Order: sequence, then structure tokens, then C-alpha cells
Amino acid sequence: MEYSEQVIDLFHRHIESCMYTMESLSDAIVQASQCIVESMLHEHKVICCGEGSSGLIAHHLATNLLTSFQHERPALPAMILSADAATAIAADSSYNDIYANQIRALGQAGDCLVLCYNGNGSTATLRAIQAAHERNMRVISLCNLNGGDASSLLSPEDVELAFPVEDRARVTEMQLIAIHSICELIDSQLFGSP
Repeated sequence: MEYSEQVIDLFHRHIESCMYTMESLSDAIVQASQCIVESMLHEHKVICCGEGSSGLIAHHLATNLLTSFQHERPALPAMILSADAATAIAADSSYNDIYANQIRALGQAGDCLVLCYNGNGSTATLRAIQAAHERNMRVISLCNLNGGDASSLLSPEDVELAFPVEDRARVTEMQLIAIHSICELIDSQLFGSP
């Protein structure tokens, strides 16, 4: 296969993944945006974290909320859990608590945790969900279809975006599109259409 054909094939797989995601998750994406808006309207914040490359997706969400997404607007209350703190927590106690310790320290009832990961979810992911629930926070989970043990920990009030694609790169792409959709919906709900 020629390299240009490989690129065309990649774009076709991306488009196909978008179609599957749009059909299966559009309502859940709306629900995730409403969960975040409800939290913000009650003067609470969004705490974001993620594993591996999905951590970049979580960071992107926090950045989009803290700055203007597509239009000029006030900063919205969001934070990304610190990688520096995670390193210290892992050195002092356990890698499994890198997010949970920060959530217990910074999270408050009514806050919303946005958690991005791929695969079954590590012990750190599981403990983050447990810590959020201990603090009476809702969880929005962005994962692939095999959310594993992390999916089983979610409560009925939580929102799970389990992307219906298997290719790891496509999952990351769909997480990014979902984050952009959530940001646009948040802006519409809080500030109206531009």
C-alpha cells in the first residue's frame, strides 16, 4: 500500500469512528455537559485527570474551561490534577493513590471529576473514582468500550462515555472530539449561542 493510500485509509477509519461515536454517545455527551454546568452553577469546580495519552485529553479540557474555548467568556472553574504532586505521592506512598490523594484534598461535594483513560483502568483510576464518591462528587468517565472494573464502580448519577472503537489512536481522537463537544455545549448552556 502506498503511503498516501495509508493516510486516506487512516482518515476513513477516523470518519467511521466518528459515525459510531455520534450514533452511540451523543446523548451521553449532552448529559456530561449538563453535569458540568450544574456543578458550575452551584459554584463548584471540575477536576480533570487521566492516564497516559488520555491525560493530555483531560489537560485539554481543563485548559479549554479556564480560557476562552471558541469565544470570549469568563474563565470557568476547572483544574488538572498535578503531575508534580503525583510524582511525590507515588514516591511517598503509592502510585495507586496519585489521583485519589489529590481528590481527597481538593475535591468537595458537588464538584465533578472528569477521568480519561484507555483499557480497563488501573488501580489509580479505580481509587480516583472511589475518592470522588467519598467526597460526593459525580464522575464523568471517558474510556474505550472495555472500561472494566472502573465502569463497575460508576454510580447511576455518573456519566460514562465508552467509545465504541477498538483502535487506541481512534479512542484518543474520539475523546478529543467529545471534549470539544462538551466545551461547546457548556458555553451554549452558560452563555447562549454566539
